[in-house]
Amino acid sequence: MEQRLAALLERLAQARVDAALLTHPRDVLYYAGTARPATLLAGPRQAVLYVRRGLEWARREATVERVEPGGGWGGVVAALGEQVPGGGRLGVTLDVLSAQLYLRLGEAFPRWTLVDISELVLAQRMVKDADELEATRQAAAIADAGHAALAEALRPGVSELELATVVEAALRQAGHEGYQPLRHPHARGGGVFLMSGENLTVRGGHGLVVTGAGLSAASPYGASRRRVEAGDLVVLDIGATSMGYTADESRTYVVGPATAAQRALFDAALAVEAAVLGALRPGTPVADVYAAAETALARGASPFFAPGELALPGFVGHGIGLELDEPPVLWPRQDGPILAGMVLAVEIEVGAPAAGLMVKVEDSAVVGDDGARWLTAAPRYLIEVC
Repeated sequence: MEQRLAALLERLAQARVDAALLTHPRDVLYYAGTARPATLLAGPRQAVLYVRRGLEWARREATVERVEPGGGWGGVVAALGEQVPGGGRLGVTLDVLSAQLYLRLGEAFPRWTLVDISELVLAQRMVKDADELEATRQAAAIADAGHAALAEALRPGVSELELATVVEAALRQAGHEGYQPLRHPHARGGGVFLMSGENLTVRGGHGLVVTGAGLSAASPYGASRRRVEAGDLVVLDIGATSMGYTADESRTYVVGPATAAQRALFDAALAVEAAVLGALRPGTPVADVYAAAETALARGASPFFAPGELALPGFVGHGIGLELDEPPVLWPRQDGPILAGMVLAVEIEVGAPAAGLMVKVEDSAVVGDDGARWLTAAPRYLIEVC
């Protein structure tokens, strides 16, 4: 993690930013090695971690040499003044900084100009090192265990909620850390997205994907009390975390033998996923990856779904890491290329709106110098549970 901090300081210097003040827990964990409530001052001569709670534990965990008790901004102001007398440009992550805290920082650091370094930090976090990749592999194995548990429990008459509890128990027993942080302040993390029958078309969450109906208007996503029926398609979308890192995995099941139309729809989703995987090569523009998915989908799923009758939700994946919603987003609006070392959730949701159907397949993948490879390993076929 010292290398990560050194790389951050290089990026700051290139952006003509004199120091950074990181308050977001996942950013602090990335650069300082602890998730205790803390603020990290990254100065040109020394990094200082100011811990608000759990100081003793933070001193054991932190990868920065200087760890101090936090609370108030006096110590931070003094330490920053020692390293950069006279003030300058202070980097903060405005994408996760509340307006209230932003105003407080302006009062506490009147000789400093606050500048946004969110993109700079997230760009560095997009490319994973060996330790991050190993943590993601462990998370992927945990997600695989959740899908194996659903295959054992799924049968007619069982409610979505009952099935979700079986999956959640399996994830926890396999080592899932219990939740998935999301960077967006209004997004939802953790839990299990499980949906069946008419719930396959319900979108109740923050993102673009189908989420299921949920249990109430207060939480309109995930499993409901609907009982699955013979012939139903069932989609399970889960994430798991290990050592802070996330894997994301979705599969589609059918209660009983699949119909020819169900098979054709799922085969279309597999074709899109294969097209995306083939396009994930270093240097490929992200927009071209999405275009490859649209080209594959445009073929339809003959003879049941003609070209133009199938739809994607507008994206086909996203970055994952210490948060579930890291850049890049695999959609036409994303600038920049695919990079070696990116870890991505390739998330393929194919809907047939006129038929009220949806199938999904999602896998975590790492991009290498010669292309991408899967990290998740649950069966990549329409899973019939009889």
